[in-house]
Amino acid sequence: MHSARIFKLATDSAVKARTQAINQLKAVLAIAYPALRERLSSLGNHELFSTCARLGPGDGEEGENAVAQATHMTLRMLDLLNQRLTQLVERNAPQLLADFRL
Repeated sequence: MHSARIFKLATDSAVKARTQAINQLKAVLAIAYPALRERLSSLGNHELFSTCARLGPGDGEEGENAVAQATHMTLRMLDLLNQRLTQLVERNAPQLLADFRL
């Protein structure tokens, strides 16, 4: 019984962290410059994180401004944090990822 409660707590925490990461990523996209928002709006969560991880400082419109560069950096950092969270869960409780892959 106690083990089941521990697993339930860990599962709830992993789901909450995943949801927060997705919500945060989409909040950044909501205020991103239009070309980037349009480019990424049709992607599913997994593709969205993968694409954001590949964004470089120069991806986007010609003469990209500081706001666009900050957006790219934020999207890449959110992906890196998601990857790190996934690695920790894979190492410590891989069963939690069976149903909740990004």
